[in-house]
Amino acid sequence: MKRIARALRRGVLLASAVLLALLGCKKAEPPQVEAPSKQAFELAQRMLGKVYKQQRYAYPLPYRLFVPAGYDSSKRYPLVLYLHGAGGWGTDNVRHLNDDVAQLISSQVQALEASFVLAPQCPSTDQWVNGAHSVPFLNYVQANVPESDAARQTLQVLQEVERDYSVDKARVYITGPSMGGAGTWDYITRYAGLFAAAIPINGVNDPSRAATIATLPIWAFHGANDPVSPVSNTRTMVAALRKLGSTLRYSELPQAGHDCSAAAYHDLDVMRWMLAQRRADAAERAATH
Repeated sequence: MKRIARALRRGVLLASAVLLALLGCKKAEPPQVEAPSKQAFELAQRMLGKVYKQQRYAYPLPYRLFVPAGYDSSKRYPLVLYLHGAGGWGTDNVRHLNDDVAQLISSQVQALEASFVLAPQCPSTDQWVNGAHSVPFLNYVQANVPESDAARQTLQVLQEVERDYSVDKARVYITGPSMGGAGTWDYITRYAGLFAAAIPINGVNDPSRAATIATLPIWAFHGANDPVSPVSNTRTMVAALRKLGSTLRYSELPQAGHDCSAAAYHDLDVMRWMLAQRRADAAERAATH
């Protein structure tokens, strides 16, 4: 409970910083965020720290990889791609390691099934989705939004990890809150068929792309009182998906604001649901579109 309370306090502070920095502005510098916590440094010690560098990109992409305890290359392991929110912006490869990551690599979740956790860090000069810079953040048209360098590099990091480790490609999951929630929606609609399941939290999206993910297992979360990314963003996508026959799950949290990720990651039933999902084979998925 103390961990959840800390996460909620940080979420309130970050949401307030975003509002103060961005309200009334067409464009603004990212809000100031607190220094990495003691927990972040402890998590960094439990994960491999690497940097992806390619000359064609303006910046390198730091990332952390959690390798399951007792890793055996003769076995196949699921992988969770975690996209942080704005509070994790930076280049230190530490700040983005938060309560969400702590829970994903916790003994409780790993006991459900040993899994890789990949956590890239987006610099403050970029976003997972190149979108608006003013509050409230609203749904967008993906065709008008070029893919960000952070997103492109993350996909290449994922491919490297799949090459270097024994990852079950039929069980790669994606999740994230806020900016990471937007990134989650953008990835699954831009790369239909890549992920086995998604858990987007408080993210903006493009409902016109719903048909590309109508058969994908999704469990979406959104705080009903979110002042940064209005709950209507997810409601609109949920309505579009259900109209197409999607069986997605949607948890709208009536008392929550912009920070509600603990409701997802601390619920072992949600984690158990995610790990039970497997990607449909290419032929089956193609037949549905």
